[in-house]
Amino acid sequence: MLVLTIREEGINDGGFTATLNFDSGNSYPITVTDPFTNQEEKDLEWYFEEWLVFPTLETDKAQKAANSVQNYGENLFKQVFQSNLNAYGEYRDLRKQLSQLQIIIESQSPEFQALHWEALKDPDLPRPFSIDCIISRREQVKAEEQINYLTKASIGYGIEKRVGKRQK
Repeated sequence: MLVLTIREEGINDGGFTATLNFDSGNSYPITVTDPFTNQEEKDLEWYFEEWLVFPTLETDKAQKAANSVQNYGENLFKQVFQSNLNAYGEYRDLRKQLSQLQIIIESQSPEFQALHWEALKDPDLPRPFSIDCIISRREQVKAEEQINYLTKASIGYGIEKRVGKRQK
């Protein structure tokens, strides 16, 4: 299985710094921002949580929200893959093997994980990656900077002292 990792590196004004890591060992710095405004996010929430459950007469609003998913995915794709020509070239090589590709979203912040990565879509392909690839999310765990360990066992000292008193 081929693995592509999108790893959050930090939060900046209005978005995230991240790296796009390919199995080849190549990494590319990227900047990712939420493709939606707060209102678009609310419209999408309404669409999935209310309208699809109980369709109403607001079909124009629903159609607009449904179409926004594709726009969101294509915008996210451009930020991740098309911001660097070399990264896009490596992606183009992988595109022939999407059914064997796993995309890992690795992050420390819930905000980065909250992006709709399942909508990620190449504008040249008919459907989002989540149909053909495995997309998984992983929490990035920082290693402890200090390791505490016991250098001397003190249990034996108390036992020897008591045993020694009994032997006298």
